[in-house]
Amino acid sequence: MSHPLVHEVAKLSQGFVRRGGKRNRRQQQRRMLAFADHAAVGGTKTLANLGEKQVINYWKDHEHLSDKTLYNHWCALCALWDLAGKPGKPPRPKKFTKADKAEDPSRK
Repeated sequence: MSHPLVHEVAKLSQGFVRRGGKRNRRQQQRRMLAFADHAAVGGTKTLANLGEKQVINYWKDHEHLSDKTLYNHWCALCALWDLAGKPGKPPRPKKFTKADKAEDPSRK
């Protein structure tokens, strides 16, 4: 966890952990750091270089996780996207994207 990207995410998420439900925020921060570490191993150097490609590779490597766990990881990535000021939301895992679209009439 000594990669500059991981340190950048850790510093960015420090204030995030101080507000709200502490246990959940710390868990989300650990997921953000795990994602940053995964992206750093893949060659991503800075937070500005994080994007759709890194998220999709993360989902491919973690497809063995349950739907609920994947959703929780996705929520952590959404929080990271907000903290980093990136537009939109990160890509959702394919495992639960189809079910969400079928249940949500506004997404059809």
